[in-house]
Amino acid sequence: MRDKPLLWLGSSRDDIRAFPEDARRLSVEDGQLVRVASRHGDAHLPARLTPALRPGEVFATFHTAEIFLNRVTSPQRDRYTETPEYKVTAVRLKAEGRPAASPPG
Repeated sequence: MRDKPLLWLGSSRDDIRAFPEDARRLSVEDGQLVRVASRHGDAHLPARLTPALRPGEVFATFHTAEIFLNRVTSPQRDRYTETPEYKVTAVRLKAEGRPAASPPG
């Protein structure tokens, strides 16, 4: 049984989810475009603030090719599934623009 809601339900666009207090510390508002950067690459996604995450964690959807979020992940692959190590990629968030009129989704 799950103790947290599924984070991807109800959204047809890619976004990056962040804990609200973390976002406030970074001056990121709900719906605002942010740069998500790692040592491997970067991408730009709208932010969505949610208390469903723990402080210090982010969650990104990766449904659309336009965002190509895989460039942010490590080139290392899981030896069984050959998928990137999504869950262990350290990233930085930086506000890139004004908040959207309404959050994505």
